[in-house]
Amino acid sequence: MKLKSYKILVLLFVVCFSTGFKNTHPVKLTASLVEYNPKTKGLRMECRVFIDDFTYSINRTLTKDINISALTEEDKKGIEDYFKKYYTLTVNNKELPLKYKASKVMTEYNVFAIQFFEDVIPIKKGDVISINNALFFEEFDFLQSNRITVRIPPLISEEYYETTSDNNPITLNL
Repeated sequence: MKLKSYKILVLLFVVCFSTGFKNTHPVKLTASLVEYNPKTKGLRMECRVFIDDFTYSINRTLTKDINISALTEEDKKGIEDYFKKYYTLTVNNKELPLKYKASKVMTEYNVFAIQFFEDVIPIKKGDVISINNALFFEEFDFLQSNRITVRIPPLISEEYYETTSDNNPITLNL
């Protein structure tokens, strides 16, 4: 009985010790919102990513590790460059630059939310919008999924899309 208890304690110690250094999450996901305001003619984008996935990916492209809790101007420019490479938004084949506006760190959920300035662009029936969200496909390939909510009233009240490494980009014919 004593030997069995000892083995259980050793096993628990090994499990706790081996998983205690890395708090990874099995879900590889981003969530973004593309929203149009017909009054201001502004199209905005906000993206939520897991902190550890984002810092792992962006640190590979920056000259120094990013501190998302205290972003410098260099960090903000790095975020813009990163999104220019992996997340594009076009209206009628005109790419809209994603300019960093604000961000929020939600450590209790391991989430980093990034807001980009609105681009003023009139959107009407017949326009074509393309959203190419390839965030983290290089790192996680088929494990990664990017969910996008689109609101373009009155043409689209709210629709949901998902991009994977197999089906990117999304094209909306309004």
